[in-house]
Amino acid sequence: MTAIDNHVESHDADHDHPTDRKYVTIALILGALTAVEIVLFVLEDDLPRASVKLGLIGLMIVKFWIVGAYFMHLKFDNPVLTQLFLFGLVLALIVYFIMMSTFEFSFWNDGLDDPGLPISRS
Repeated sequence: MTAIDNHVESHDADHDHPTDRKYVTIALILGALTAVEIVLFVLEDDLPRASVKLGLIGLMIVKFWIVGAYFMHLKFDNPVLTQLFLFGLVLALIVYFIMMSTFEFSFWNDGLDDPGLPISRS
């Protein structure tokens, strides 16, 4: 055995990586969360707009975390890497809200319509 093989074996022993069964479970959870997102989108007209938008953003954050924690192995890595990843999430949300306000999109006001594309009335 070489020094590299010893290092790889000790590295694998230090981390409790998910099994294939765990990955399938995670995929099913992500699928269920995606189904909830689709239901929110379909019922968008029957629910308050702010709650739909907040629900979709909340689901996005949960899915972002699950993918990062398990598929990118952040749950098993150095906490500094997890903190950097969370910083990226916060930065992305800040940029997202700035861009929405730049295009005069009213996120919180349910009384205003989204600008969208013009509707032809022929």
